[in-house]
Amino acid sequence: MRIDTFIFLMFIGIGILLLLLNIINLTEVFHIVEWKTIFSLFYLMVIVNVMKDTKFLDYLSLKMLKKSKRVVISLIILTLLLSAIITNDVSLFVILPLTLIINKYVKMPLKDLEKLIIFEGISANIGSALTPMGNPQNLFLFHFYNIGALEFIINMIPFEIFGILVILPFLNAKKYDVDINVDVEFNKEWVIYILTFILVLLCIFGYLNFLYILPLMLIILIYNRVEIDILFLLTFIFLFIDIEGFKKLGIIDLFHIKCNNLMLMVYSSLLSQIISNVPAAVLLSNVYKNWLPIVYGVNVGGNGTLLASFANLITLRLSKGNVGAGRFLLFGVIIYIMHLTTLIIYTKIVWG
Repeated sequence: MRIDTFIFLMFIGIGILLLLLNIINLTEVFHIVEWKTIFSLFYLMVIVNVMKDTKFLDYLSLKMLKKSKRVVISLIILTLLLSAIITNDVSLFVILPLTLIINKYVKMPLKDLEKLIIFEGISANIGSALTPMGNPQNLFLFHFYNIGALEFIINMIPFEIFGILVILPFLNAKKYDVDINVDVEFNKEWVIYILTFILVLLCIFGYLNFLYILPLMLIILIYNRVEIDILFLLTFIFLFIDIEGFKKLGIIDLFHIKCNNLMLMVYSSLLSQIISNVPAAVLLSNVYKNWLPIVYGVNVGGNGTLLASFANLITLRLSKGNVGAGRFLLFGVIIYIMHLTTLIIYTKIVWG
């Protein structure tokens, strides 16, 4: 069994146990689960896979390669930008299939491809930290503490700068020879999918009710026979059940320790390594009043172990066997330690 599959099944298993022990009632599930998140992920899986199957991502790949042969830098920049806008998890559903398609024309060595995919996952965690909608933990903390959007972004700029500086030495800026022996012409059918993708983004940003486009997404799903990752969707559903169960069991109280802002940041990051950063954000927000140390901690804690962020598991899952779990863990832990160290120095000076 793959490590990502095992971890997904672990989250589902905990939720099933909570239901069997009647700690969570089946009637509560409808209210516990954040269905907007689930439907948004479902829609993105459908539309991105359709774009891949109909060669639209091939078309984008060729356009990108004709503009720049510095593939690694281009894709990392794209990952950083997209993750801040459409969340780290979702951006990877776009970037990773795009990367694998681009590699058909570039044919970079396997080690280079593996390293690129790993740093796309790492960059998604770093880039998503900038905005309230960049990742699930930010969105939760943003609403929980009632933070202003501009205030949130301004406070996260130093985090973002240090994160980018930390990954820069690891990035490969060399040019690759591009072997393009095909020419994909624009297909009018893609216009429908591009417009659908825009509708999905409007749902994510809250401008459109996700139920309005459900019939359209089901038609696209059935007509194109789209394959989606059911296990991943189930894991997200059960994650909400798990967190509610932990609240009812009083587990949250066990995580309250006396600490200043600096130590709270470190504590949040370490806890994220063990239970993942979304549950860590939910647990710690219930016992601490200071939001910034927690936001810094759970975001820097997204890199590190495979469990630290769902984005890490998504990276492994979508890499199609091109990434080894051990190598991903190695780079993740190195970036985590380096990024956390720079933040400790920065916050010690600024926070006192």
